[in-house]
Amino acid sequence: MVINTKHFVITIIAIFLSLAVGVFIGVIIDSQHLFIEQQKVIVSQIEEEFDGFRKKNYELIEELKGYKEENNRNNEFLDGIYKKLVDENLTEYNIWVINMFADKEYLDLKNTLDNIGIKKSTEIEVPKDRETNIEAMRNSFNNCLEMEQSERNEVYQGNREKILSKLVIEGKSLLPFYMKQMNFLEYKGDINSSADYVIIVDSGFRIKNKHYKSFRKEFISLIKDNGVPVMVIEKSDTELSSVPFYKELDIPTVDNGDTKLGEIAMLMVLKGKEGHFGEKKTAEGLLPEDVFVFE
Repeated sequence: MVINTKHFVITIIAIFLSLAVGVFIGVIIDSQHLFIEQQKVIVSQIEEEFDGFRKKNYELIEELKGYKEENNRNNEFLDGIYKKLVDENLTEYNIWVINMFADKEYLDLKNTLDNIGIKKSTEIEVPKDRETNIEAMRNSFNNCLEMEQSERNEVYQGNREKILSKLVIEGKSLLPFYMKQMNFLEYKGDINSSADYVIIVDSGFRIKNKHYKSFRKEFISLIKDNGVPVMVIEKSDTELSSVPFYKELDIPTVDNGDTKLGEIAMLMVLKGKEGHFGEKKTAEGLLPEDVFVFE
C-alpha cells in the first residue's frame, strides 16, 4: 500500500486545526461563563451599596426632619421674644432706611419694620457710582456741612435762608432739607419729615477704597451732626464686611440682619442699646446681654 504523503500531511493539519478550534470554542464558552459570573458579583455589590446608600439617605432625611423641627421650635421661641421686645413707642418712629451702595434686593427691611409696627418709613438709595463721580457726591456733603455750621448761628435773607432759619428756631432737624439738595439720591416715602432713626444697609461695596470710605464718613457726619441716631446693618453672608469701618466711627452695627437674631438685635438697638452684634469676629456679642430682661 502506497502512502500518499500529501494526503497524510493534510490529515494531520486538519486534526490539529480541529483541536485548536475546539480549544478556542471551549475557552470562549468558559470566558462567557466567567464573565457572567463576574457580572453577577458586580451587580450584587452594586445592589448592596445601593441598599446602603438608600438606608443612609433615609437616616439623613430623618435627621434633617429633626433639625427642621428643632429649627421651627427655635423660631417660635425667637418670635415670642421678638413680640415681647416690641415697644409701642417705636410704632410712632419715622425710620429712614438708607441703602448705601447696596441693591434693593440685598436686604429688604420693609417686612421687619412692618412686624415692629413702624407706621412711617422712608427708603433712600445711594446708587453705586463710578469713582470719578464720588468726588461730586462728596462736594454735596461738604456744601451741606459748611452751610450747617454757618446757618445755625446767623439769619439770612431770601427763601432758602428763611427756611433754614425757621427750622433752626423751631429746633427741627435740617437733615431732610439737606437730603433734598442731593440730586443723586433716590428716595421712596416722606423725605420732608424729620427722621427719628436712620438705618444704613451697607453691602460693603468698595469699602476698602479711600474715596468711598470718605463718602461714607461724611454721610455719617451729616446724620450725626443733625442729632439723628444711626445704626448699620449687613447680611450674614456679606463677603467684605463694612462693620470694622463703622466701628471706628462708633456706630452701632448688626452683621446678621437677614436672620431672626439679627432682627432682634436691630430692635434692641432701636430701643437704645449700643454695641456691635451678630455672628462675625467683629461682633461683641450675639445679642445685648439684657435682651431677656422684660419689664
